[in-house]
Amino acid sequence: MGHHTGRAGARRNAAWRWHATLPGHALVLAAGLAASVASRAAGGHHAVDDAALLEPGQCQVETWYERGSARSLLHVGPACRVAAVELGFDANRVRLSGDGTTSVAVAQVKWATAHTAAWSSGVVFGVAAQDRAPKFLGSVLIVPVTWQASETLLVHANLGRDFRHREPDATRAGVALEWTASAAWSLVAERFAEGRADFWRAGARWSASPSLLVDVSRARPLGGDAPAWWTVGLTWLF
Repeated sequence: MGHHTGRAGARRNAAWRWHATLPGHALVLAAGLAASVASRAAGGHHAVDDAALLEPGQCQVETWYERGSARSLLHVGPACRVAAVELGFDANRVRLSGDGTTSVAVAQVKWATAHTAAWSSGVVFGVAAQDRAPKFLGSVLIVPVTWQASETLLVHANLGRDFRHREPDATRAGVALEWTASAAWSLVAERFAEGRADFWRAGARWSASPSLLVDVSRARPLGGDAPAWWTVGLTWLF
């Protein structure tokens, strides 16, 4: 689907984020998915994906930088609409405290369709590899659902599974709310479960132009003393 009925402005698909626990370190991988100029969604570096696609023939490049006390991450990810699906490839550079730097690549495909003016659903599948052993990290399958609750509010829900190489599989799930505060600003709040841990995130998005979006957010694990992290991102649509 190209947009959600009744919404205007620049729309960004959400990202899927995969926390993979590997021997000797915890690897955090972030991969961005689609964006288009139509209506907004919980997008960019956010964890909960939406059930929407880029417009036919449209592409995007997303980049973001994530920083916490234990790690940092630099992400670059192009994606394009090809026929009825979106195809994307993401490159990530992850620096972990005391464990050096790892490069992670992700290939992904997404399909989505509108069932009514307010409801849509889809499927996202991705595979990931890194530059250290084991090279193959695994795959992920997610079913996103989007409900347009009003002219200014979108609700996204995800349910999926991480199929991790040499590690137990894990369920991923999440719910996100996005409220359009004005023509240029929207606010996102989400709660999500990944890698056998729960997280929350709150952020804001500024549409600098119909083709340029800026995101900033703060995320933190629920419970315990695990550190929070900040993320700043840019999306260019063309």
